[in-house]
Amino acid sequence: MAEHRTRPISRVKPVTVFSTVAVGAVTASVGLVGAPAAAEPDYPSWSDIEQAKHNESTKQAEIGRLGELLAGLQRAADAAVQTSQMADEAWRQAIDARDRAAERERTLGAQADEADAVAEISKMRAGLLAAHLARTAGQDLSSELLFGGGGDAAAADGLLRQLGMATKLGEQSQGVYEQALADRNAADALREQAAEAAAQRERLAGVAEQRADEARSAADAALSAVADAEVRSTELYAQLAALKDTTADLERARAEGLARDAAEEALRRAQEQELADERARADAEARAAEAAGPPSSGGGAPVAAPAPAPAPPPRAGPGPPNSSAVETAIWFARQQLGERYRLGGAGPNVWDCSGLTKAAYASAGIGIGTHSATNQYFTLAGRGNAVSLGSIQRGDLLFWGSGGDYYHVAIYLGGGRILEAPREGVPVREYFIWGSPSAAARPAG
Repeated sequence: MAEHRTRPISRVKPVTVFSTVAVGAVTASVGLVGAPAAAEPDYPSWSDIEQAKHNESTKQAEIGRLGELLAGLQRAADAAVQTSQMADEAWRQAIDARDRAAERERTLGAQADEADAVAEISKMRAGLLAAHLARTAGQDLSSELLFGGGGDAAAADGLLRQLGMATKLGEQSQGVYEQALADRNAADALREQAAEAAAQRERLAGVAEQRADEARSAADAALSAVADAEVRSTELYAQLAALKDTTADLERARAEGLARDAAEEALRRAQEQELADERARADAEARAAEAAGPPSSGGGAPVAAPAPAPAPPPRAGPGPPNSSAVETAIWFARQQLGERYRLGGAGPNVWDCSGLTKAAYASAGIGIGTHSATNQYFTLAGRGNAVSLGSIQRGDLLFWGSGGDYYHVAIYLGGGRILEAPREGVPVREYFIWGSPSAAARPAG
């Protein structure tokens, strides 16, 4: 895998308020990279801060303005980080598509080789039969039957038998020839399909390279945005502390706490919405059944209503987590804490989000899909292992994204915390649930 980190990770602190603590709603593309930059905000000077201290209303207004500036820095950094994560997943999906095409090329090539061997055998059989038929026909049995043998009945019978054998041999030769032709056509068709698969694989390899370039650019933009926000926020927190007579560290910790509370509230609202949607579906089904009423007999006499049917069984889903498998996967992932992120990383010393989750559950003997967050979700959902956000348990996987594309995946630890390989510049870590996960699945259910 190519190296996608293009600048030292020491530029950015591993954990800051800008470490994707409140990523917003997912967009449908990675078009934020290269978008026109917003106008530079009017940041206060230290002279402004000193003057604001002398008037309470001015001081409070300045405190509010500093809060808005810090929030704006966070939004800008988070948007760049989200764009980078989406670009990373676009590359992973392109690699998946390329690898599928390469596997199809290999499969078709092997089938074409086998078909070539069969066609050659059929060709040899047809050639042998044709040669034998030519030798038999060379005896000119029909002429001998008409003009030779005189009145010798035994000789005539023998000639007739030979003629019959020659006719059958000719029919058999025709069948073998047709089979040989069919075998050759099948081999040629498979060879053409293999060539088409090779062309498709080459095209997809080009797409993957393009996605790699986009991911590198997005990662650079995210690193730059986070680093710039960190530099600017350091001064803003110091100014805020001066106005509130606290410390910059305390103000930063307070902001991180508020971000954590906001993420927990977002998850709680999502869980409540899922429950509300489920109740609404159940109510709609009940109303539809009531409106349908009992079936009519088609005559004038009423028909007694049938006994109520038993309640349908609940929708099939995963069982409770297998604690042994969950703890094995979490133990494996925890051994990677502090190791750096790299797009396409799957160990032993570098990881990306889906590379870490894939390896963690592989250590417990559980396959969860390919090296792609999107593929992992749909692989598990296809097994009936999707779970609602309202019922997540330790060891479940949380996914960020929408519209069928998931750009990030992490292991849920319980208590509102996750274990993840977050992004370029931030190593594998335990963290609180940031932003708004949109789906969940249970590998060990």
